[in-house]
Amino acid sequence: MTAVWNGSKRDENLHVSGLVIRVQSHGRRSMAKGKDRDRKADIAACILAGGKNSRMNGRKKAFLPVEETVFWKKIAAKLSGCSAIYISVEDRKKYEQTQADVGECGFEGFPLVEDLEKEKGPLGGIYSVLTACEEQAVLFVPCDMPEVDQELVDTMRGEWVRERKPVFLIRDGKRCPFPGIYTKEMLPWIRRQLERKDYKLQNLLNEIEEKIVCLEDERDGGGNINTEEEYRAYLSKIERKELVRISLKEAVEKILEEVRPLDAWEELPLLELSGRTLWEDVYSRHAQPPFPRSPLDGYAIRSQDSTGADDTHGVFLHVIDTIYAGEASGKKVGEKEAVRLMTGAPIPQGADTVIRQEDVERVGDTISVFQEQHAYENYCYAGEDYSAGTCLLTRGETVGAAECGLLASMGYSHAKVVRNVRAAVIATGSELTEPGSELSFGKIYNANLYLVCSRLTELGVSVVWMDTVQDDARCLKDSIEKACRLDTDLILTIGGVSVGQKDIVEETYGLLGAEICFHGVKMKPGSPMMGGSYQKIPMLSFSGNPYGTFVNMELFVLPVLEKMTGSQRYRVEYREGTLAETFEKTGKVPRFVRARWENGTVVWKRQNASGILSSLNGCNCLLEIPPGIEEGRKKGEKVWVRMLSSR
Repeated sequence: MTAVWNGSKRDENLHVSGLVIRVQSHGRRSMAKGKDRDRKADIAACILAGGKNSRMNGRKKAFLPVEETVFWKKIAAKLSGCSAIYISVEDRKKYEQTQADVGECGFEGFPLVEDLEKEKGPLGGIYSVLTACEEQAVLFVPCDMPEVDQELVDTMRGEWVRERKPVFLIRDGKRCPFPGIYTKEMLPWIRRQLERKDYKLQNLLNEIEEKIVCLEDERDGGGNINTEEEYRAYLSKIERKELVRISLKEAVEKILEEVRPLDAWEELPLLELSGRTLWEDVYSRHAQPPFPRSPLDGYAIRSQDSTGADDTHGVFLHVIDTIYAGEASGKKVGEKEAVRLMTGAPIPQGADTVIRQEDVERVGDTISVFQEQHAYENYCYAGEDYSAGTCLLTRGETVGAAECGLLASMGYSHAKVVRNVRAAVIATGSELTEPGSELSFGKIYNANLYLVCSRLTELGVSVVWMDTVQDDARCLKDSIEKACRLDTDLILTIGGVSVGQKDIVEETYGLLGAEICFHGVKMKPGSPMMGGSYQKIPMLSFSGNPYGTFVNMELFVLPVLEKMTGSQRYRVEYREGTLAETFEKTGKVPRFVRARWENGTVVWKRQNASGILSSLNGCNCLLEIPPGIEEGRKKGEKVWVRMLSSR
């Protein structure tokens, strides 16, 4: 095998395990080692520009125009912090022809690595560059990924500096080959894979999974653009300037502008009121208690008749009647008289106090009193609880056991409550399979739909429409239109909100003529979400990652429900606690971490990837990590958590 170095007035032969590598330099940076420079600790970048481009009808994807530049230049601008930017191509002669065609858009000034042994795919290009370059590590980005994120690139580079290990991303629970930082230490594994004609990068990452660093990321960087159709769709999205992320506070304010308070009520019997929101103030119809009553078993007497009584000198009173709870007596208590009372019985006229049964001695119809009794002792006044016409419950209160009992005490058998919010929930994704069905390869169960609907039920929302649609904008449009015909107050969609080729929600909003309030929120997880309205119905479109979906629910649906119903039950409770373990992750946006608050201690769950659902079990709060904290949150530090209502 022969490798040829061109452009520096020198040709050398290199033997590289059956591959022919040609490196061409156009003067920007020579790949030969300089005397005054050691780049072994540097990290380079490489744009993979090889391949046949057959699905692009032979058009070189690296030179596809976008925003007054071309794909490879747009990528290179985001890689400028690397020590060198190499270009991997499949054929030098073809490049020279393309160079002539594209003129100033060509690779002039960038080191060119040519893999002369064809049809090895990206793996061959990676091996070629790692073998030929002097840097220890190379960040590889395909030329069909023009929306690779600058912040993401910087984060990956920083992680390599700290760990000195290959760095890759995890999206939806799967390791992604690109963008990825590959190192020279990986060459033996790559060589063995090439020798056995296995060119799948996923197999490589699976083989060395213990030797790499994986970073969670929910951005898809625009995905790979492989076909003319995908390219046209990408340009269309670029023109719309999607995903201009706004702050969480601003996003909530924008969606609340689309929310109208519900102007509908229903009247329900007492036992159906629990958890519902009162429609109107409720006033007492009578005093409670409606008459003076005894709080205990005893005798109603006149207090003056007990004057002078003590342990040695008793006062003798004649018992003239007995009154049980729910009964009345026409007799009036006179001088030296008493009436036997049971708890709750009305106190007869003439009596101004009740002496306890255990404080007297009775023989026949005579009691002996051995202590003085003060006026109105053991005496419940009429209206002591509340008087007639008192406002006891107010509009917006949530009816619980105490409120239900109070209504009953006032004589109400029914009460008016705000009609339940009616919500439609639509999940998107051709990969979704309903629970109970056989799970075929490549499919996943539709967990998000049931996560959202169950949470809505916990929050007192009536789910009037559930649907799952394929990754097709017109199918989603049809489902939303059906939901609107069901007198729906709120529409929620799940998935399809990012900028990948199957992220259809923004297109659907366009087909409907719906208003888009925002697309993209500065938060983690769930940042790609959208908000808008259609036919005056608020719409929220959540991230497809399970935990991202849940966080979107908590941060946006609760304030929407509060404004719709006027109910205080949706007010968020914050608690302070002590962090049990250090949380090291930082960022430029607020991060919400699943956690549990218990007796003033906050324990966060280790598995915090947005695609993981299992670790949400047992959580009762969200730990908010504010942006701009360089060292995260330390063990023993005081933190605030957002409690999850109804959990």
